[in-house]
Amino acid sequence: MGVLLACLLTIGRRHRRRLAQLAERERATAAVQDTLLQNMQGLILRFQSVSHRLPEGCNERAAIEAILDQADEALAEARNRMAALRDID
Repeated sequence: MGVLLACLLTIGRRHRRRLAQLAERERATAAVQDTLLQNMQGLILRFQSVSHRLPEGCNERAAIEAILDQADEALAEARNRMAALRDID
């Protein structure tokens, strides 16, 4: 009976330790995701600033604005996917 109890306690400790590791991994993943999204948003804002300094009708401005549209879509998709993953929990 004592051996069984010791085994159950060991299994319980291992399970709790594994749950704690998974929770920490989720927190770290969320922090990395948030950092990436913030950095991407910062880059978008910087490119918008550059774009607005170029004359309207300029080929370079049009190219940057097309890239910015694509970046906005990518950022929105990333946010939606991350929100969906967080909602699963």
